[in-house]
Amino acid sequence: MHESLSRKKVVPVSHNFRFLLDENVSNNLKKNLILNGYDVITIQDLNKRGAKNSELMELARIEKRILITYDKDFAFFKHKIDNYLIIIDVHPLIDENVLPVFQNFLKSLNLNDLKDNFITLKKDEIIFKKKK
Repeated sequence: MHESLSRKKVVPVSHNFRFLLDENVSNNLKKNLILNGYDVITIQDLNKRGAKNSELMELARIEKRILITYDKDFAFFKHKIDNYLIIIDVHPLIDENVLPVFQNFLKSLNLNDLKDNFITLKKDEIIFKKKK
């Protein structure tokens, strides 16, 4: 007997981007990314709460993940060429503001944009800054 289409579980599409979410990033962003088929882990998943920024960047680099954070201190970090970083700087930092901005950004995300730059997302703009 066949299952009806309405009862079949929908499997999200898999994407090439893999994300590491800093401990300050909303759990709802994690849920949203996973529901949309992205590979996502958090600092909490790795038991790395309170780790130094340099440790988080190295972890993301080794795991080949894009680090997403709300921490603007990462803008002053000395980035290696294969570090990928997105800083979310949307105010106020609440899901109602952050989630739509990030969803719109994902539609245009290109790994080539992250090779020489790190990205800061603001409500109405995307800022590309050269890695130091």
